[in-house]
Amino acid sequence: MIKKTLRTQTNNVPIFIGDKIISISLLKSLIKSKDVVVITNVIVAKYHLKNLKNKLRGFNILTYIIPDGEKYKNIKTLYKIQDFLVKNNCDRQVNIIALGGGVIGDLVGLAADLFLRGVNLIHIPTTLLSQVDSSIGGKTGINHKLGKNLIGTFKQPHAVIISIDLLKTLPDKEFSAGMAEVVKYGAIKSSSFLKWLNKNADNLLMRKNKYVLHAVKTSVKEKIDVVQKDEKESGLRAILNFGHTLGHAIEAASNYKGILHGEAVSIGMVFAASMSVDINKLSIEEFNLLESTLRKLNLPTKVPKKLKSSQLKKHIAFDKKKKNGKNNFVLIKKIGVTQITNTISNAYLNSTIRDFIS
Repeated sequence: MIKKTLRTQTNNVPIFIGDKIISISLLKSLIKSKDVVVITNVIVAKYHLKNLKNKLRGFNILTYIIPDGEKYKNIKTLYKIQDFLVKNNCDRQVNIIALGGGVIGDLVGLAADLFLRGVNLIHIPTTLLSQVDSSIGGKTGINHKLGKNLIGTFKQPHAVIISIDLLKTLPDKEFSAGMAEVVKYGAIKSSSFLKWLNKNADNLLMRKNKYVLHAVKTSVKEKIDVVQKDEKESGLRAILNFGHTLGHAIEAASNYKGILHGEAVSIGMVFAASMSVDINKLSIEEFNLLESTLRKLNLPTKVPKKLKSSQLKKHIAFDKKKKNGKNNFVLIKKIGVTQITNTISNAYLNSTIRDFIS
């Protein structure tokens, strides 16, 4: 097990990374009272809840289980969690554990931040996407019908425990979706890491521990580096949204059905890279490196045929990264070097989306 620390102005967050690292001693060192509420979903509960509760022997444990799916990341579910906490007489000393993927982490993070104006939260991410991205950095949120993550806060958790053995129950499709966020770090931060991912795609898809652990540790390191410099996304942290502008639009236009977040981000990265070829003269060789890495990891690179450009443009218009009424796009000058621009005209954007779909 290795320990990294995310140091921010609001909190120093210990992040523990390894294989089979969830232990009674580790949990006891992080939980500051006897009262624990574990919030998870029906799928994760089936595989991991019993084992976690065994490691929490001696604590007063409550569990709250929600249905699985992005569509439950909404204000109705948020209220139900608050209602559960209130009705069970939870106080400010309660420790909430978010056991699950990105939906659970974002939703429960917001619930913990709002309940009694903030209680301790421990993330135990169970998907690759949440281990390398959403559990780190303090973003919380729920979706609005017009867009993803439009309601939320920045609130650092008390701790994050990343144990890669939890990924063994993850379906192949979800594992690949998580790899999209791993590829993102290579695209925006490290050419050598992207080349390593391209070379070792088969080893990663076979989930060989050595390779998965390296991918996770490297991704966490890159995420920490960015967040420490810009906790509240006022500048640099926005580069982590590479691929997310179109990606979020694809998810919203699909009503969060039929396409996973990582799959949508994969398509969004190819779209942003294609604009980078036009605008920033990104080389075709580097564009091909990014696209081929995504393909090798069984990720989509084209917009689903059922979606229309008009649907995507509508949701891009409500993107949360807009400033002064203009969309911000994260582009790459070359692999590892980014540029954030809001000078892309509507005419160019419309034609590019239309061409990209066709």
